[in-house]
Amino acid sequence: MALEINIDVEPIVKCLQQMHGKIAHFKSVDLGQEMSAWQVDDMHRHRPFTMRWRREGRVQTKIRPHSLYEMLKSEGVALLPKQMRATRRALRKHLKHPLARARALKLRQHRHWSMRPILRQELERQLIEHMRQAAEEKIRW
Repeated sequence: MALEINIDVEPIVKCLQQMHGKIAHFKSVDLGQEMSAWQVDDMHRHRPFTMRWRREGRVQTKIRPHSLYEMLKSEGVALLPKQMRATRRALRKHLKHPLARARALKLRQHRHWSMRPILRQELERQLIEHMRQAAEEKIRW
């Protein structure tokens, strides 16, 4: 009396491959999008700078207390030609030229350090929650 059991594992393999694809897509694409969305939504940044290493699944961002325009404007007009006024439009026009941008950045003497963290703990908690919710939404069986 022989007992024969046949198990079709093709649906299980297909389900596992789909899950692997979702995880790979999350680490290569969605992680960077969520980091940028967090900065836009919670930090009110218009153009967040998010670096992505898709193959490694890493995301990194630079968080500055103020934009470059605000930093240069707070330093005064001394860095810019005297005829230019320190308005946002004038700074933008001035910084578009590579030589002027290099000169302005090299001459910057804005060295005010603070021991306070740039990110408040509440923002860090919001980032963690934002990423957790994104992972729960995108990675499901």
